[in-house]
Amino acid sequence: MAEDLEKDYSAYFQTSNLDQELKPLIVGIDRMMLRLEEFDNCLELVKADSAVALMQHIPHLLALRPDLNALCDRIDGLEQFVAVVSKNLDAVEKQVQIAEEELDIPDKTLNVLLKSLNFFGKPKPTDRPTNRNAAGAYEPVPVFKTEHFFRPSPTSPGAEVQPAQDNASPSDDCDTGTPEK
Repeated sequence: MAEDLEKDYSAYFQTSNLDQELKPLIVGIDRMMLRLEEFDNCLELVKADSAVALMQHIPHLLALRPDLNALCDRIDGLEQFVAVVSKNLDAVEKQVQIAEEELDIPDKTLNVLLKSLNFFGKPKPTDRPTNRNAAGAYEPVPVFKTEHFFRPSPTSPGAEVQPAQDNASPSDDCDTGTPEK
């Protein structure tokens, strides 16, 4: 039986062409080895680039952080300034509207024209808002001072403005005098 098996295997190896059967496997293995080598090269490049980033770029970015924080603080101050200006502008517009109503200055809209004609017989309201205090004197809206929000930068005098750190009261009148020291 062993002799028969030996003869069968011998006949099989003689008739079969192992080179042709194994050639696709060898080619596949070679291609896989080439791809693994390319992947290893790419991995080495990424490691080198990350080392450059760690050694050069990140310290440079960290050095810029104080300037970025200062810029963010200036932006926050500017947002606060815009909010105060908006609040003051709304108050002044309201006073102007009240003053126009008190002085019967017509607005150029159709709605005011219809109200002034009073077609439907509605009486005009008697207790309208006024800009006057209890003594009858005019009270202006307290307006912000830019000096409370912007001061010259110590590094470049007069060239750049920075938000001031003190909390200014928007109830102070606006003056045209010299900036506070």
